[in-house]
Amino acid sequence: MSIIYLGKNMEELSPALVVLLFLEDFARENPSIRKGAKYFQWQKRYDGYDVAYSIVGATLAELVHEGYIELESKKKLFRKSIIFTRKRLIPKKYGVLGRGLNSISEYTPTALHSALFLVFPVSRFPAAFLGTYIIEKELKDEEPEKLRSDPEVVKYKEKLKALLEEFKEGNPELWDGIKKEVDKACQLVRGKQGYTLYSPLDMLEERKNEGKN
Repeated sequence: MSIIYLGKNMEELSPALVVLLFLEDFARENPSIRKGAKYFQWQKRYDGYDVAYSIVGATLAELVHEGYIELESKKKLFRKSIIFTRKRLIPKKYGVLGRGLNSISEYTPTALHSALFLVFPVSRFPAAFLGTYIIEKELKDEEPEKLRSDPEVVKYKEKLKALLEEFKEGNPELWDGIKKEVDKACQLVRGKQGYTLYSPLDMLEERKNEGKN
């Protein structure tokens, strides 16, 4: 899958951000104010967990397709876990989620939720606020309406949607496991939300910088 470059600074658009721009193609509607998520003025509300599953799923599907990671389902005691192995450095294009996956050493098999929770925002509803956090970190000065109407972005969205559907259909056990790993990551970061969204990795890096000073 080709990389799409956008904006005057030639910034790259991540799969996660594409999902958020076109939620009608990736998530189920949920009008509930408590359980639904809405990120842009033109959008309806979509199920918060469904949004998070699609954000993570689309990113992982492309990373597997491009050969950056491997995923496998392993049974541990009475439950199954999705184990991911990073084979090489994940490009900055993959934004927030790429940052979390890159924090795990290459060729070190790791439970997927252990990498995801590092970049999930601390919140009472992490699944829904994951989208908000990604938009804050990745959208920057780009205008979402212009991105949605860009033919190249629409073309990329269609490819990403097809890739995710193919991944789900071809790997039902992995897909079910990925959703459970997202649930686990959400449980690990569920907490009191501050004035600004932050992730465990943000906190770790802040402490590291304080130590240097």
